[in-house]
Amino acid sequence: MGPFPHLPDRRSQTLTDDHGNGTVDSHAETARKEIPVGIGLAVLAGFLFVTSDSVVKMATHDLPVPVVVWGRFAAHMLLMLFLFPGRRFTKLFNVKQPVKVIGRGVLLLICTSLFFTAIGHIGLAEANAIMFVSPFFVVALSIPLLKEQVGIRRWSAVIVGFAGILIILRPGFQEVHWAYLLILGVAFFYGLFTILTRTLSLTETATSMWFYTALVGFVGSSPVAWYFWETPTPEQWAMLLAIGCIGGGSHYVVIQAYRRAAASLLAPFQYVQIVWATIYGYLLFGHFPDGWTLGGAAVIIASGLYVWLRERSLGETLRSTSWRGGGPK
Repeated sequence: MGPFPHLPDRRSQTLTDDHGNGTVDSHAETARKEIPVGIGLAVLAGFLFVTSDSVVKMATHDLPVPVVVWGRFAAHMLLMLFLFPGRRFTKLFNVKQPVKVIGRGVLLLICTSLFFTAIGHIGLAEANAIMFVSPFFVVALSIPLLKEQVGIRRWSAVIVGFAGILIILRPGFQEVHWAYLLILGVAFFYGLFTILTRTLSLTETATSMWFYTALVGFVGSSPVAWYFWETPTPEQWAMLLAIGCIGGGSHYVVIQAYRRAAASLLAPFQYVQIVWATIYGYLLFGHFPDGWTLGGAAVIIASGLYVWLRERSLGETLRSTSWRGGGPK
C-alpha cells in the first residue's frame, strides 16, 4: 500500500466505442478526468494555507504566539473530533511506529511555533519564498538519513536555490531581521519532517498521521500556552478557531488532491502559494515585496522545479516536494 489512499481500482471494463472498435478502460478515463480536480484542490490548499497564515499574522499582533499556536492545534483537534466521531476517532490512535509518529508531530510543532513567531515581523511573501528552500534541505539530509545518492545536477540546483536566499536577505547590504533566520530554521526542521513523513508513509495511514500532528501539537503547546496565557476576546477566539480549522482542513484538501492526481504532477502547483501570499500581504497589510525579493523567489522556484524535473526523470518518488503540515503523507 502506498503513502496515500489510492484512486479507485482501474480494472478494465470491456466497452465498445461509438464506432464498434476497440475497448475503453472506463476506470482509466475516470482517473484522467479526476486530474484537473486534483490540480484545483492543490491550488485551493495553497490558498487555504496562506489564508491561515494571514489570520495568524493578525492574531499575533495582540495575543502571545504560544496562545495562537495552542489555538491552532486545539481547533484542529476539534475538527478531527467532528470528522471522526465515536469509534472512528479512537481508531486514529492505532499506529505501528508511535515513537516516530510522535516525533513527526513534535517537528511540526517546532515548525509552527517558529513560523508563527516570524510572520508577525516579516512579510507573508518573503516568509513563503524562504520556506521553499525546504526541498533543498531534504535533498541534503537524504544522504545521511536515507543513504541516498545525490548527483552533481541536483547539488548544483541546491546551491543556486540557497543563492536565492542570499538575494532576498542581501546580508552585508542591509540588516537581516532575526525573523528571517527563524524561517530558515522552519525550512530545516520541515525538511526533517518531510523525510520522516516519507519513511512513515510506508507503514502508517495518512489520516492517522494527520491526527497525530493535531494531538501532539495540542498536548505539547498547552503547558507553554498556560504560562503565557491571555484570555482571548470573542473576536480573537473566532480567529483561533479559523486558524485551526482552515490550517487543519487544508491538509484534508491536500489528501483529496493526492487521491486524484500523482505527486509528481501536483508538485509545481505548490509554488502558487507565493502568489497568494503576495496578494494577501498587499491587500491586508499594505506590503508588496521588492524587486530583490521577487528575484530571489524566482531563483528559488526555478531551482526547486529543476530538482523536481530531475527526480522525475530519474523515476524517483518526489521526496523533495512537501506541503506544510505533510498533508499528503
